[in-house]
Parts: sequence; C-alpha cells; structure tokens
Amino acid sequence: NYKENGKPAAIHYGTGSIAGFFSEDSVTVGDLVVKDQEFIEATKEPGLTFMVAKFDGILGLGFQEISVGNAVPVCMIKQGLISDPVFSFWFNRHAGEGEGGEIVFGGMDPNHYKGNHTYVPVTQKGYWQFNMGDVLVDGKSTGFCKGGCAAIADSGTSLLAGPTAIITEINEKIGAAGVVSQECKTVVSQYGQQILALLLAETQPAKICSQVGLCTF
Repeated sequence: NYKENGKPAAIHYGTGSIAGFFSEDSVTVGDLVVKDQEFIEATKEPGLTFMVAKFDGILGLGFQEISVGNAVPVCMIKQGLISDPVFSFWFNRHAGEGEGGEIVFGGMDPNHYKGNHTYVPVTQKGYWQFNMGDVLVDGKSTGFCKGGCAAIADSGTSLLAGPTAIITEINEKIGAAGVVSQECKTVVSQYGQQILALLLAETQPAKICSQVGLCTF
C-alpha cells in the first residue's frame, strides 16, 4: 500500500524540527490497521531533543486545522476501528521502571487513575485548548491564573510551558527541572569531554557544533 507522495514537508517544534516528504501507507497501531494514512518521512531531525532522546517517530494527535500540509491525523474513528472516540495517556513518573508510559486508543486504562475525570470543552480547534480557572500547588492557589486563562494539553510533550517567570516559580514549588538547565546537563554529561578537547585544540565554535551534531540545518 506504500505510495511516495514526494510533497516536501517541514515542522518546527519548540525543541527541534524535522524536514522530509509526504508518503502514504497502512499504519499498524497494536492490532488496528489504519489504511491510506498520510505521513511524513523525516530525512532531517536537527535539534538537541532528537539527539538525547531515542525517537522512532512522532504521532501527531492535534486537529487537522493545524497539521502541516493539511494532513489528516491518524483516522481510526473515521475508519470505524474504535467505537469510543477517546484516546488517553499515562506517563510513568518513575523513570527507572522500564515502562515509560502508555497510550490507549478507544478508552482509558483503569489501572492508571483513581476517581472520575473532569471533562472540559475545547475552546479553539487546533491544539487541545481549554479554559483553566486556577493553578494549584498542594491545594493552594498560586495566583498565576487569576480570572482564568487559556491552557493546552499537548500529547507531544511532557514539558510545562508558559511565561518564563511563572513556570520557573511553579517548577521550584513542585521540584521540577527547567528544560534548558536539564538539556545543558544532558549535553555536558554526553559530550562534555569531546567539546572540551575541541576547545583546547582551538576549534571554531561552528565546527564543534557540527561535529557533535547540535547544529540546526
């Protein structure tokens, strides 16, 4: 069923980017087969995130309104593959356990939550955007969302993103590491010795960047 479309494509994310071309094929998810699914074959993946994390691919689950090339997201519902139009995520906060998380199409895994979910309407099609009334830490208001604010639940990231000063304060309250400092630590741990050796050899910064693969295209 594979068909090469050839139409060029590029996506810029908050922490990297990809470039490549569109193709079409059947996509298998578990025991479900989505037919004639348009997707991007990535030929370039610059950015630190793609280097330090081990990606096989990116599965976009936003609305078609914001998709590159107006591509239709994986269309299990339209093809009648799942009866309940729901997908759900579980992230394992214990990184050393081997199982990073789980995605369920067509329902929710009761092993990974207690109580009931709160459903809110999507306020703007594109991302999964909704209105948020407040930000609580340990049950206490932070005051960062007085009068309400817009929020986005993004399946493509485990980061907390927002105004820098506010996110820094929230990270401090919940004991989380900022993405820039965490990326810096990761680069130093993996490439520190190589970068130091190149610096001592008076190598030009652009060449160092290129040799360790951290340059964008």
